[in-house]
Order: sequence, then structure tokens, then C-alpha cells
Amino acid sequence: MQTLYIDRKDSELEASSGRLSVRIPGALRPFSVPLNVLEFLVVSASVRFSSTLLMQLTMAGVTLVFLNPRKQEATCMAHGLLHNNAERRLLQYQVVTNAAFQLRYSRLLVRAKVRSQNATLLRILNKRPDQRLAITKGSRLLAELAGRAGDADSIESLRGIEGAAAAGYFVALQQVFAPALEFNGRNRRPPRDPVNVVLSLAYTLAHAEAVRVLVATGFDPLLGIYHLPTFGRESLACDLVELYRPQLDRWVWRLFADQYLRADHFSMGDALAAKPCMMGKAGRAQFYSAYEIRARRLRRAMRITARYWLGVLQAEHSLPAPAEWVHDDDDRIDWGDA
Repeated sequence: MQTLYIDRKDSELEASSGRLSVRIPGALRPFSVPLNVLEFLVVSASVRFSSTLLMQLTMAGVTLVFLNPRKQEATCMAHGLLHNNAERRLLQYQVVTNAAFQLRYSRLLVRAKVRSQNATLLRILNKRPDQRLAITKGSRLLAELAGRAGDADSIESLRGIEGAAAAGYFVALQQVFAPALEFNGRNRRPPRDPVNVVLSLAYTLAHAEAVRVLVATGFDPLLGIYHLPTFGRESLACDLVELYRPQLDRWVWRLFADQYLRADHFSMGDALAAKPCMMGKAGRAQFYSAYEIRARRLRRAMRITARYWLGVLQAEHSLPAPAEWVHDDDDRIDWGDA
């Protein structure tokens, strides 16, 4: 076990003698798990616990993630201290203010993301040849924009390219979801349809994964390069998650395409309501079960990427020039020629 999900209201959590004990309302007895088998504790309901729990989880290296089902952007994380090797953060601090490095890194990141979006569409095309026209149109746009990202002369230009890529990408992607899901493109705060509910939750959990990986590697997750430091935001974690969003998108598509998640797992409210779409208990059980399997590969991929970034900083602060960086047959980040 690496992640424990708690979504039962009024559950009681306690940690002692190296074990986490959870008492669920109505259960005859609590269940417990050793802390040394946990990496994450994800809580998405109102629960009761003491400050001792936070201390025990921190000492055990368990990251605690609080999710608000009605406001997914209101996420709170608690994790242990930063990596003991402060020299790694000193390297990071130096490049954050290096404009030339920032632009070079950002070009590579945006180009890698756009290429990954294109790869996602082409993989889906293999399963949905009936949507060849829409997917091919989106793929051509993404190929063009990936080339432009490599030649961008400013961060502002890259943000424009990224935005254009996202628009074209989601126009194509929405064609492959069932009409009953009412997915008409990306929306959030709040998400208004089942697909966006699941995308937002997957991105939120991936962000928590990224924060944990970056802290464990020795980085300060607050100090991003493409995503500039902003109060209260782990901007470097945002950088890392951008690389894996397209792969999560394809995974979410498979959840619905394979009927692992269905429209009846969600309650659809008024489009003008504060929370027009909610995932029910059965849907959450399905999602968390599937996510934990997917997260094992995501964590591995993020760890490799973080170590790659560390190597970049240690190599005299200049990016190496691999033809392609591949860490998994199904999870590929194509850096192109640096």
C-alpha cells in the first residue's frame, strides 16, 4: 500500500506506535496500517484528528493531502522537512533568476508538453478512427506549435503557444468522449461535467505527487522556472505536472471509454449552481482504485524527471543535448534537440 484514501465523513484518525488507526462511523472496530508502507494519506471528507497525527505522519515521511470535493482547487498538503542537501536548492536558486536559462528550459518544457499532447491524440486515433478528421486537424496544429515553441523568443510567446495548443487539443479531445458526458472542452472552478471533474481531481493528485517528488529530490517546489514563483503556489511542481497532463488525459479517456466510470457515477446539477457536477461514492471508489494503479508509474516517471533536472543543474547549469529522453515505453517525454 502506498496511498490511503479517506472519504467517509466523521472518521477518526490516530497515529501511534508506528501505525495509523482509522475508525469509520458505523464500523465495529477500527482498521490500522503501518506508517512505513504509506507515502500518501488523502482525505476528502470532514474527519477528526489531533496534532499528534500530523507529527507522526511527518516523522514517518507520509504526505497528507486534504481535498475539498466541492472546491478542488482548495487543496492543502502537509509534508516533512526539505531535503537535507541544501546545495541542491542553492543551484536551483541561481537558475531561477537566470533569464537565459529560464527561456531555454521553458522552450523545452512547452515543446515537450505539446508533443505529448500530439502523441495522446495519435494514440487515441488508433482506437477511434471514426474521429480521424478532428484528431488529424488537431495533430497538425500541435506539430506546428511544437516547432514554434522551439524558436520562441520570450516566455510570453511561449504562453501564447501553450494556450493555442491547449485550445486546439481540447477541441479534438472532446470529440472522443460520449455525448452523455457533456464534455465540451476544459472548464474548472467548478468543473461542470463528469470529464472535467475527473480531470481536475487527477491533476490535483498529480500536483501532490510532484511536490513530494521534488522535496525528496532536494528542490524547493515553490520556485518554478516556467511557472514563475507566486504566493502560495508550488510553481516548480506546476512545471513538472505540465509534462504529464496529456498522459493523464488519455488515462481519463480510457476510464470512460472502458465504462470504468460512467455518467451515472455523477450527479449533474444546474450549470449555474456552485457545484453543478459531483462524483458519487461509487464513482470515487472506482476512481481512487484506478488512480492508485496509474500513480505507481506516474511517481516513477516524476522521480526520473526530477533526477534529470538535478543533473541538468549540476552540469554547470546548462542543459545537455539528448536526442530523446525516454523513461518508459508508455510514458515518454520527448525533449528533442536541446
